[in-house]
Amino acid sequence: MGDFGGEHCNTKDNPAYSTNMIAISDLPDGFDPGRFFILYPGVFITLDNFASINFSGLRCHSGTAPYAPEGCEAALLQRAIRVALISYPPNRQTQGNQ
Repeated sequence: MGDFGGEHCNTKDNPAYSTNMIAISDLPDGFDPGRFFILYPGVFITLDNFASINFSGLRCHSGTAPYAPEGCEAALLQRAIRVALISYPPNRQTQGNQ
């Protein structure tokens, strides 16, 4: 799949198609859900539960993990979950080449 999480560009994506990301979270009260960034043109999206974003993976992007409130108990930290579902058609699939 290539790089994920940190700042990256999906250089093998087809420019004619967009990537879709859906953030699904189960965070305790008081947690900050984190952000998704499209670095140029400077788009910042809060990853609330079921946030859905369409973007070009060819543009550099990044994100942050959810943030716990100060003094959070360890049991709550272990219960905090966020899943990011990524759907995209890679260039190999859309062009029919290997």
